[in-house]
Amino acid sequence: MRMKAFKMAAAAAAGAAGALLLDPQSGRRRRSVAKDRLAAAFRRRAADVERRARYVEGRAEGMAYRAAGAGTPHPVDDRALTDVVRQFMASVDFDTSQVNVDAVDGVVTLRGQVQRPDHVRALRDGAAKLPAVQRVESYLHLPGTPAPNKADAVAASAHARGDAVVHHGA
Repeated sequence: MRMKAFKMAAAAAAGAAGALLLDPQSGRRRRSVAKDRLAAAFRRRAADVERRARYVEGRAEGMAYRAAGAGTPHPVDDRALTDVVRQFMASVDFDTSQVNVDAVDGVVTLRGQVQRPDHVRALRDGAAKLPAVQRVESYLHLPGTPAPNKADAVAASAHARGDAVVHHGA
């Protein structure tokens, strides 16, 4: 039943289109307009396909360049390496304003305070992956804790103070 109704509707639409296009007074103009619109639709579709192909080609070319290392900074000296590490630190989504960076012969040293242990790992591991970084020495620490290179000195100082108190009390 539905198929029969669909066929009847299609036949009626085709008949109406035929009547409009074959009309002796306006049929020629309507056929010309329909032909122009159909040609324009094909041109638009072809332009869309071409534009999409250029886009995909550009994306593939960009991926190939990135895979070959284009767009990745390749620092040539310690100052440039320090700048690359600072650029990396600016890209993370947490505060690194209390972190200092030094680089000597490809060895990057990070000093300062960050808020969470995962921030320490993210900075240390991220810096290690940068080009020209040979090694990362991390002296990063959390608030209220001494820097790793100061822990022994702080412990020794506390021990010395404790010993001095014991000697005075005896």
